[in-house]
Amino acid sequence: MKKEFLRVGEAAKLLKVTPQTVRKYRDKGFIKGYKTPGGQTLYSRKELEAYLYGEPVFEEKPIRVAHYARSNSGSKKSINSQFEKLRDRYGEPLYEIRDSGSGLNEKRKGLKKLMDLAEEGKIDLIRITQKDRLSRFGNDYLERFFKAFDVEIEAAFEEERKDLNQELMEDFMSLIASFSGKFYRLRGYNEQERLLKEAGDILEEKRNDNNH
Repeated sequence: MKKEFLRVGEAAKLLKVTPQTVRKYRDKGFIKGYKTPGGQTLYSRKELEAYLYGEPVFEEKPIRVAHYARSNSGSKKSINSQFEKLRDRYGEPLYEIRDSGSGLNEKRKGLKKLMDLAEEGKIDLIRITQKDRLSRFGNDYLERFFKAFDVEIEAAFEEERKDLNQELMEDFMSLIASFSGKFYRLRGYNEQERLLKEAGDILEEKRNDNNH
């Protein structure tokens, strides 16, 4: 039994176009997208087939792009360099969103701004120089969030950055600082001792595994 409503990838396969083109058709009003309670957009198979066998005239609609740049230290030079690389490669975006802070920090103002733009339906594509500029960890969850609002993420470059080791060390120190604050807020010496013992047991287990 054929599905009555299709996801964007399935709709693209039916129309023999890319998912981005399906979204363009929807934004132009040639086809209709139906939002689920979970925020996913589905497309009616019946309407897609009617569109496929008709003769609509389609005009390209500009993709609404946001460029995002982040620096651990808030370096304007680093952030401006990222924007310059993105503009050189892709041209001018609709938005330029900048952030200062660790890629482990999930409360960054710039990241929140991107999420707000996605929820408000104001962007179609986020471009970054490298994937870890958006987040050090948890990129899969962010990609799922943005895809729920039909927003794609595109990284321009994948080569290793010269400042990567420094940023990783800064992120590591940020984790240590966070852990230390929580550790010293623990009540009682016994609780602190228990936590350290658990950490020691984990390290010992790892050491034994490596020796075998």
